[in-house]
Amino acid sequence: MVRKKYKPIMFLIKNMAIIITFFIGILIEPYSPDQAPLKNLIIITFLLIVCIYIFSRLVNSISNHGRLFVHRIELSTFQKYSSLLAFGYFILLYIINENIQSMLHLFQSSPEIIVTCTAIALGAGFLEEYLVRGYLFNLTQRFLKKYNNKLLITSIVTSIIFGLLHLFNLGLDTTKGVAQQVFYAFCIGLFFSLVKIITNSIHIGAILHFLFDLQFGIYENTSTHMSWSVVILLFLPLAVISIILIKSLETTVNANQNLLMEVKLQ
Repeated sequence: MVRKKYKPIMFLIKNMAIIITFFIGILIEPYSPDQAPLKNLIIITFLLIVCIYIFSRLVNSISNHGRLFVHRIELSTFQKYSSLLAFGYFILLYIINENIQSMLHLFQSSPEIIVTCTAIALGAGFLEEYLVRGYLFNLTQRFLKKYNNKLLITSIVTSIIFGLLHLFNLGLDTTKGVAQQVFYAFCIGLFFSLVKIITNSIHIGAILHFLFDLQFGIYENTSTHMSWSVVILLFLPLAVISIILIKSLETTVNANQNLLMEVKLQ
């Protein structure tokens, strides 16, 4: 009885700790290779990794360690091929975005640039994924636990939040550039939600996010300006494929309610 009495207090403390640790991680993250000497950049990166570790542990403590289901969903033939299509399209975007060339260029750069870009990609990949697809996914699902479309709605809501996080780049890029970042982050966010659902893990999405952001010049916070028609043509198909597949997976989950893990309230 005593433990139940203190659950709301512990829940509040954990939530406050999660928010505080996230912002500490954002503040620790180096913003430029000229910010400090290499030795200091390495120390900053080490502190960031420690912060990411603490943050992930806090999020895991209230989100079933990033898991949604007792075990992974057994995919139907349609779901398997759709999953391959989604992952294949993500790889295509990775190639079109010239991430491979950018990564090769990065590792031919100075140690300061390598450490800075790696640290920023780590912060984005793990802090953002654990915040959005871990912590916020769990909270949203908690509010929608009685709805049949909770996975789809949660994926859309958290992807919108993920996109809006890129508004912090206002002032560092043009309004058009930031607006396009918000849009394609929303589309990619739906894919990362799909990855979380299929793999029943937050880790794979965090690694993919890290690899997508690991590129030369990420510290400049500027995007390659494209026409809106090109941006929509490139990223909207990934969002559509992800939504269709999430909806299909939700039908599978609704047919077997024992799959879904109980959302933690403490």
